[in-house]
Amino acid sequence: PASPLSPYAVSKHVGEQYCAVFHRIYGLPTVSLRYFNVFGPRQDPEGAYAAVITRFVRAILRGERPLIHGDGEQTRDFNYVDNVVQANLKACTAPDAALGEVMNIGGGKRISLNDLTRRMLALLGSDLEPDYGPPRPGDVRDSLADVSKARRLIGYEPGVDVLDGLGRAIGWYRDNLG
Repeated sequence: PASPLSPYAVSKHVGEQYCAVFHRIYGLPTVSLRYFNVFGPRQDPEGAYAAVITRFVRAILRGERPLIHGDGEQTRDFNYVDNVVQANLKACTAPDAALGEVMNIGGGKRISLNDLTRRMLALLGSDLEPDYGPPRPGDVRDSLADVSKARRLIGYEPGVDVLDGLGRAIGWYRDNLG
């Protein structure tokens, strides 16, 4: 059973439920995709739900210490934008078994914020140390997308992992976020 921890999570859950009900009652073909921590080129680092990767890279490029909320050992499943595009295209031609369903779309692996930050610092050639602040209310400690349902129903397979995605995105970030 769902137990959302933030207003943002509640709004996502309600949207998924609307889609399922419209499919069940009216036959509207819907597929709900739950994106896990999407990042990539052209992502805006502003806003309450801006990707941590984009924010951290911008801070590092400006010579500022990235701010980690909590101890940094919390883990996330970061998902490069190409994986999301693939999932969206597959959902557009989803078989009947997928209609009205909710699926996780993630990279299928998790990494701690400390490890992620070390990788970004290395890729950007920086020796900055992160700053640590209090944990944010409503943040989950660890997240990992179980993509088995998306794999089974629409043939989703994450093709770009977080480290390869970082390598692909860093050039754009360097040119546009500094």
